[in-house]
Amino acid sequence: MFINFFRTYSRVFKLLTKSFKKRFLIVLILIGITSVVDLLGLASFIPVISAVVNPEVFETDNPINNIKNWLEIDSERNFLILLICFSLVFFLFRAGFIIFSYWFQNKFVYALNEHIGRKTYLYYLNSDYEEFQNRDSSKIFRELTINPRHFTSFLVLPLLLLTTELTIIMMIVTGIAIYDYKVFLLLVMTIVPISFIFNRLVKKKVVRYGTEQNELTPIWYNKSNRGAFGFIDVKLRGKENDLVDDYSHYLNRLNRISLITTILGIIPAKMFELATVVGLLIIFGYSIFILNDTNKVIPLIAVYAASGYRVLPSLSKVIASFLNIEKYSYLFNIFSDPLKSNISFEDRNEVSLSFKNDIKIQDLKFSFKGQKELLFDNVSLEVKHAEIVGLIGKSGSGKTTLVKLLIGLLKPSGGEILVDGIPLNEDNIGDWMAGISYVQQAPYLEKGNLQSNIAFLEKEVDQERMNYAIEKASLSEFVGKRDPKDVIIDENGKNLSGGQKQRVIIARALYHRSKLIVMDEATSALDNETEEEVNETIKHLKGSGVTIIIIAHRHSTLKHTDRIIEIDLGKISTEYKYDELIDKGRNTYV
Repeated sequence: MFINFFRTYSRVFKLLTKSFKKRFLIVLILIGITSVVDLLGLASFIPVISAVVNPEVFETDNPINNIKNWLEIDSERNFLILLICFSLVFFLFRAGFIIFSYWFQNKFVYALNEHIGRKTYLYYLNSDYEEFQNRDSSKIFRELTINPRHFTSFLVLPLLLLTTELTIIMMIVTGIAIYDYKVFLLLVMTIVPISFIFNRLVKKKVVRYGTEQNELTPIWYNKSNRGAFGFIDVKLRGKENDLVDDYSHYLNRLNRISLITTILGIIPAKMFELATVVGLLIIFGYSIFILNDTNKVIPLIAVYAASGYRVLPSLSKVIASFLNIEKYSYLFNIFSDPLKSNISFEDRNEVSLSFKNDIKIQDLKFSFKGQKELLFDNVSLEVKHAEIVGLIGKSGSGKTTLVKLLIGLLKPSGGEILVDGIPLNEDNIGDWMAGISYVQQAPYLEKGNLQSNIAFLEKEVDQERMNYAIEKASLSEFVGKRDPKDVIIDENGKNLSGGQKQRVIIARALYHRSKLIVMDEATSALDNETEEEVNETIKHLKGSGVTIIIIAHRHSTLKHTDRIIEIDLGKISTEYKYDELIDKGRNTYV
């Protein structure tokens, strides 16, 4: 038990920054002071109890009587009142100091919570695109929302609590051992066996429950999302009961784990209470059958009761804290890499990269991680500035992959990509990507208003750029005389048509002065009329200085392109003009 306590301390400290290590040490020092104050508050009532149950203390040479004489108080009653008042005042001070201490500790814990969440978010955003695509989104959501709080609430806070309570217990037990070894032995005999047996019986179970809970949580999230994102399919197939049953199954398993671990946390408190009663019975039996005088054990009972008043709650907290540390120890594996990383996007060394002439792909090679076979082998392509280029090809031919290589999301296995003759590298890739917009079939729109969605993540809005973006993206008629701030957009643009969503994303690209706009199957889910609206927007952008690459299955989307490139099995096979493509009688690719 205690080995794991110190091991957990070591693992937490290794993950903290220097700043948090210093704050952690300050918290530990405060905990030590709090423990002393807590113990003194409890000890302040011992003289009162001794004076009340044994008035003879005022007639002998002892600390209480010496203090009375030093204060020159003749009346024992007045001195007793003074003792009671002092104890109450000190007890109030103790309560206030403990509240302050817990506030300070929790403030540290919440700051650490925010630090862990931020570091983890930066870690995921800095992930290699291919690696990020392979991550389970529900696990990412769990690591950014639930687990940072679990790390601080069920690992760091229990450590602080254990430090506080173990310090207090050690001080109380040491004081009792000095004051009366019989009470000390009785406490050890009744408490230590229970703690040892309980730890041995439940430790492995709690670790297993923690791991199982961590594995089940993202599955439960996925089951929850099925109703939100698969609503239409669920309704059409009448699978409501199946969906809810599946959801309930995992929720039931999670609740079962919570129930068992909650009960396991309560059991020690009841066992310690039973042990205390047994201890009191032992004292009474000792006084009746051995000493034949109950009065002689009253001070013994007072000390035992006073120590039990403070020690038993502490022991219950200690056991519960140890259980939490065991249960949530898996979090160290989850946050080890994010907390050890040193990522700061604000401090990236970016070299300015212009795009005024062309983008060239030269002898490009690429294969996905874990695959030996090359998808692209010595592929070369040139895209002129302000050109509108279409990409066509069968599914799996590599159209989207080629574009993601060009915009920097994927890294080539060989060859190079040049912008105005300058190779893309780690120094300039950030600046290059900042000038690109990616329009997908299902674009990301936030709940809010049109202005916030177009100016996406910008706090200060340039109204002139906003008006230009709305006009060029053919949204003027949609907006009408309204202020863009007053045009409400629901979650994921539920209140917009498919064409309107695409045009909002195009407006976002124009607002952010994108040098290159990629439209990846952006119109494939649109009807003919809506597709034509988007085509008109593309037509308006022709000659505006913006370079556009359009990936399309339906060739009607490509009518305003300057040229169309066909990709087949990872190679550039043919180049067309739009009329040439239509003359061949080819309207779509499957």
